[in-house]
Amino acid sequence: MSYRSDRVEGITRTLLCCLLILLAVFHQTVDAVPEQIRGVIHLDSSVSGGEYEPEQLIQFLAENDMEVAVFTDQATTSVEYGIFPARWIMGWVSRWFIAKALDRYGSLQTYGAESYLSLLDELDQKYSDIVVIPGVESFPFYYWKGGILQGLTMVNGYKHLLAIGMDSGEDYEQLPSMGNGFFRGYGIATLFSLWPLVLIYLGLKCRKQEGTSRFAILLKIPAFLFLAIGFLFLLNNFPYKFGKYDQYHGDQGYAPYQDFIDYVEGRGGIVIWAHPEVENDVTKKIGPLEASLYTAPYHNDLLHTYNYTAFAAFYEGMKYVIPPGGVWDLVLTEYCIGDRAQPVWAIAEGDVEGDAFSPKLSHNVFLVEEKTRDAVMRAIRTGSMYAISGPLAEHLTLGKFTISGSDSTVEMGQTILPGARKIHVSATITCETTPKGNSLKAELIRDGKVVKTFKGEGILEIAYTDDVGSPDRIHYYRLDVRAPNQTRLLSNPIFIRPDGSS
Repeated sequence: MSYRSDRVEGITRTLLCCLLILLAVFHQTVDAVPEQIRGVIHLDSSVSGGEYEPEQLIQFLAENDMEVAVFTDQATTSVEYGIFPARWIMGWVSRWFIAKALDRYGSLQTYGAESYLSLLDELDQKYSDIVVIPGVESFPFYYWKGGILQGLTMVNGYKHLLAIGMDSGEDYEQLPSMGNGFFRGYGIATLFSLWPLVLIYLGLKCRKQEGTSRFAILLKIPAFLFLAIGFLFLLNNFPYKFGKYDQYHGDQGYAPYQDFIDYVEGRGGIVIWAHPEVENDVTKKIGPLEASLYTAPYHNDLLHTYNYTAFAAFYEGMKYVIPPGGVWDLVLTEYCIGDRAQPVWAIAEGDVEGDAFSPKLSHNVFLVEEKTRDAVMRAIRTGSMYAISGPLAEHLTLGKFTISGSDSTVEMGQTILPGARKIHVSATITCETTPKGNSLKAELIRDGKVVKTFKGEGILEIAYTDDVGSPDRIHYYRLDVRAPNQTRLLSNPIFIRPDGSS
């Protein structure tokens, strides 16, 4: 009896252990399924001219079922036009007039970066249902065309980059831009900038000779002029270190933007190209003075800058950037063949300033393990998200988008080593019933070309099997989905690294 009892007890313990192991595995599997949370990137508050205080914007987003708020108030609105040789002084005087002419008021520079970050941190703690992330919008470079008499045009003042997720107020305050300076430092130009000391010396020399000369009255005037002009230009040339770029010598290429990107990425932040296909052309007048803003679409800059994280696909990326074979596919191909160190992701930007624009019309869905700032930042950095725009965006969901190989499955932003000659693409897209209908059309794009189109009503299940492709390069798949009323969903890519590819 004792032997049989011990045996039953041993079997029972073994079964219990197996059950506990199965429960643990099941629990880990459930935990591994990411949560989908919706949110808006690009919010302008009253800090830089928006209608709402930051807290009001958060409340507005909560009312619209958003769970992520990425603030991007203007880093600086400082714009100046100086006249040689007193550009610094004239530029300082011109700031107010230009700001008034172009309606550019308020920024992180005037509000205070530390105060801004502290406020958003407090709101992140106060509103547990919404993840609040700080950031800025910046125009790193601009240049002038024309003149005061024939009319001034500020070129590229609307070529914007978003910088989000840096922790230090000092990092934001020192963002490289024309407003903050692209300083190269001290050098030979510093010596030449001290030329006003010659005038000061002559002025002092004249003053010294006043007491011994019969024509003292004649020396007072040049002494005063030498000293006044010398001190004026000595002040104008301060701080005697010179920038890599200036606004008076035309377009200076992609370098100012690359410097900005490298600065932010080097401090743990994320850079996103904003509205790359927008053309901005505005003219304002103050009395006889005329000032204009002009920025041409700059989607090709995505091809000539590196190490940024993402770009705005919606609304201003739909014509040239995201169609099959467009700018985005060219950038992804550069990554796949080894000409670019990291891939680039697509986001939807809200550019929300008040209640005139519903955040539901252009937002992102982030796949996160937990609803925290770090998790959302990780989702943006790794491409674990998808973008939606249009009147029915809130009704559209990408429930699943994966690629499987012989022994593994990966999701958006990830890379699979298939371990077999075939891969299997799976996706589930749903559109709730709406007055406009719920028809769906999805294009599966591989390496910039549409390989198959799927259509359905309400629920679209995608299953597609393909060869892994050439081992000489990485390959990728992405989804472009259309729903009624010009509503659109864009996935981020999944990469395939065949055996032997680098």
